[in-house]
Amino acid sequence: MQNTNKREASLSIIEDVKNHKFLMIRNHRGINKGCVNFPGGKKEPDETMEACVIRETFEETGLTITNPVKVGYIEFPTMNFYVHVFKSTDFSGTLKENSAEVEAFWQDANNIPYHEMREADADFLPDILAGQYVRRRYFYDENFHVREVVDL
Repeated sequence: MQNTNKREASLSIIEDVKNHKFLMIRNHRGINKGCVNFPGGKKEPDETMEACVIRETFEETGLTITNPVKVGYIEFPTMNFYVHVFKSTDFSGTLKENSAEVEAFWQDANNIPYHEMREADADFLPDILAGQYVRRRYFYDENFHVREVVDL
C-alpha cells in the first residue's frame, strides 16, 4: 500500500558563480538545529516542487531564485521525508534571513563546512557540486545517524 501522507520538501542550492560562493543556512530550530545546510522546506498541498523551492528560499533568505534546476532526489524513509534538490545560479533581491529560523550566509565554494552538516547532506553534496544528478535513500538509526545508504 502506497503512503498517501508522503512528506515532500525542497532543498535550494544557490550558487553565486561570479564570486564562487554558495548560500547556506544554519538552522536555529527543528531536527537540524545547529546544523549547516541550504534553504528549503516542506511542500504545501497543491504546490509544485518548483514553486516550493522558490517560496521556501524567499521565506528563509529574502532572495528570489529563477530557473531552479532539479539536481537530485533524496529519500529518508525512516522519517517519511522526500527531498527534491534544486540548484540555481539566477537570483535577485537582498539577503534578509528569517532569524527566528535560520542564519543565512554566503560560503566560499572551496570551504564548504561539511563537518557542520548532517551526515546525509555531507554525503550527497559533493556529488551534486561535481555535476552529478543524485538519487539516494538514507536510513537513520534511533540516534539520527545514517545506518544505510542506497543509490536509487
